[in-house]
Amino acid sequence: MSEFVKPIYARAFFNMDSTGLVTQFMVFYYSDPKAYYAGLSREELEEELETARENMQAFLDEEVIKINGERVRARVVRVDLGLMTINLAHMTFLIDFKGNLKRGLNVYEDIYEEEVAEYPYEFLWRFPGRIVRATVAGRLTVEGGVLHVKVPAGTKVGGSERVEFLLD
Repeated sequence: MSEFVKPIYARAFFNMDSTGLVTQFMVFYYSDPKAYYAGLSREELEEELETARENMQAFLDEEVIKINGERVRARVVRVDLGLMTINLAHMTFLIDFKGNLKRGLNVYEDIYEEEVAEYPYEFLWRFPGRIVRATVAGRLTVEGGVLHVKVPAGTKVGGSERVEFLLD
């Protein structure tokens, strides 16, 4: 990635189904004033995407993700790059992981390094049951099994996130 390419926003969508499979789409938006991405050859683009996949996988490997106390491993399935304009790019990651759910109270936890958000982002979670408690940095909205979080730039994030939800 060029030194001139800067992240400006991110959105993530997580869906946990009733089997415990989580499918995650993460989209990072970049300001690209020198049109770095637009100028890549096919081979250079493939190298860029592979590097992005490896970097994201390394980041995920450092996280401790638990479902009901059992550690699970997130895996990057696919990475794509798109251009909204010649100077505005987005990179999309498809990630999945799976845990074991049970009737009654279930707990999703994600433990990762604390940091300060460099740019605003938001994420939307859909759980297969009703959320009863959520501890996450940012502005939270909970409706049934849906958790929407907005995180302004400059917010201290990380450490531990936890969502408790009930399955009938």
